[in-house]
Amino acid sequence: MTVAKKSPTPRIPVPRRDILDSLRGSVDETISLFYLGYRAGVAGPGRVLNKLGFGRPHHRILYVVARQPGIAIGSLIEMLAVSRQALHRPLRDLVAQGYVAQKAAPTNRRLALLTLTPKGAALESKLTDLQYQAFAKAFAATGPEAEQHWKAVMRALADQVRPAFTV
Repeated sequence: MTVAKKSPTPRIPVPRRDILDSLRGSVDETISLFYLGYRAGVAGPGRVLNKLGFGRPHHRILYVVARQPGIAIGSLIEMLAVSRQALHRPLRDLVAQGYVAQKAAPTNRRLALLTLTPKGAALESKLTDLQYQAFAKAFAATGPEAEQHWKAVMRALADQVRPAFTV
């Protein structure tokens, strides 16, 4: 009687540990650079905001309202992906100090529409100009091709969370 030989189990190649560590190290570096780059991009505006007793949420509100004058509060909440409660204090600060105007919609008095006042537009412009300068300096150092690649990566990341928001 002959015993049938078992065919050898196919071996699944296992990635070498050093390759995995190398890939992980590359992604870790990317994440670290992302955080540090973000900090550099908001450092200038942060100093201005701190002097006014404001924070990053105030700048985000100013930035969006500047690009979408007449935006409804509900749309702003959706755009920023924050709760009504999280938006309340910074928006109240901006309205109370004359940076943002809030008025009822002509067709629906319950709907509040937001626009920047001249004071708000000046502050938003100052904050965003500081960011423009930081980006211009970085892109000047790396070149136009690097800028296009960076934008492509940022678009791909942004599309994962909010494909409807375009600038």
